[in-house]
Amino acid sequence: MPALHFMQKQFKGLCLGLDEAIESHEVQLLFADSWYWLHYRFFNCRDAICSETSSAVRTHLYNLAACLFRSFDVLPEKSGRTETDIRAIISEVVEIAEYSRGFPISVWIYGDDTSKAFLDETLAALPPTEQMERLMSLPHFRRLEMERLPYAHNADKVALKRYRNEEAAFNKRQKNERKSQQRKTNDT
Repeated sequence: MPALHFMQKQFKGLCLGLDEAIESHEVQLLFADSWYWLHYRFFNCRDAICSETSSAVRTHLYNLAACLFRSFDVLPEKSGRTETDIRAIISEVVEIAEYSRGFPISVWIYGDDTSKAFLDETLAALPPTEQMERLMSLPHFRRLEMERLPYAHNADKVALKRYRNEEAAFNKRQKNERKSQQRKTNDT
């Protein structure tokens, strides 16, 4: 069964189903140009190695999770997914983002055991984390980070705060809805 292999960890790949929903505008992203990174750099990993700085992965995945929380109330109807499905997707997106913290560069692929073996070969050829961090701190890599195109923005701290704010707003809406339901029940 195919799975999302992200570094040394395996995920179900539930979030990959969002690609089509984003393309058809069932899921409205926070930033119009985010679709490009998600579509071409993250979701485009079927039997193809994808890689990115881990902070950029976190930026886009936290923003995606924030967007899903923001539009949670309309997503089941728009996307044909249940609330449980959407919660599972959000959990997976956030888990991948958090897992990426352990690496300066993230590498992933979606597929079967043959795909995973290809990823393992690629990871085995990379230098250790400390050496990658030194490499990424060289002036030309830092310049590349500063010259990123808008669709590839990289602001993981802001995105994490946005995600947490949207999750808190979602929880507050859910709490208010439960209170409202309780009042209706008590009134009858």
